[in-house]
Amino acid sequence: MDSSQPKFLLIDGDGQVLGACLDAEGVFVEPTKSAESATVEILGCLPVQRLRDYLEGSKRYRLRNPLWLEGLRMLDAAGEPLADFWVGEIIEWRPSQLDPERVDIIAEWGYDSPRSGARHIWERWRTARPDQINQWAVYGSEGRREWLTVVGRSSFRQTGPADRPAGRTYHLDGAHVTDETSFYLAAGEAINGPGGYFGWNLDALNDCLCGGFGATTPFTLIWSDSQAARQSLTVILEEMDDAPTLFEIIQTIFAERGVEVVLR
Repeated sequence: MDSSQPKFLLIDGDGQVLGACLDAEGVFVEPTKSAESATVEILGCLPVQRLRDYLEGSKRYRLRNPLWLEGLRMLDAAGEPLADFWVGEIIEWRPSQLDPERVDIIAEWGYDSPRSGARHIWERWRTARPDQINQWAVYGSEGRREWLTVVGRSSFRQTGPADRPAGRTYHLDGAHVTDETSFYLAAGEAINGPGGYFGWNLDALNDCLCGGFGATTPFTLIWSDSQAARQSLTVILEEMDDAPTLFEIIQTIFAERGVEVVLR
């Protein structure tokens, strides 16, 4: 990635861009039980005039002209939005050593920041979004959960294509569906292609089947290598005799929404 290309945008409460930023330190946070707030150092931010006036203004000016930050928007290599993260009050700032026209800003950070152990997954997405299905399959359970987090957060930063017409046939590659997370990853790619989203839990799956997420019911889902999921998605969610397994619940949700699932 070009070092002069912004990796982040600083966004205000109205969704307006306050500055394009070259980098940031402290984005990936180690989980802690400490009540102390984390901070993020936003580097090489080229501020719009409103932000520059606020930073350079007196305390009285800032009180009269408050500036409400909303988020730090992570961009991919093409400059497209990947995900937004909450950023709080500006703590301090200084001229940037990267560029005299830019500033470095330290702000409150933390509650929805990505975990330090997930940096490689986020960086992989930021460098190049998935262009083939099952690129998540090389990761263990934690890596797959973080991949699904990226899928979910990036999908809501984009205006996806209109729902395709009813009656379509989709193909779910089930070879790597060995836990609940991998089912949602495979389902998202079956409907919306590499890196696609189609739910992250059972309620979200049901919502996706109501429309607005790429497909219109009724449709047919051909699920290849379904035996892997049948053997893995065996958790029982209800304490009752003859309670269905997770695999069976998924089939029921599909059926109730008019999806014909062909298990192969």
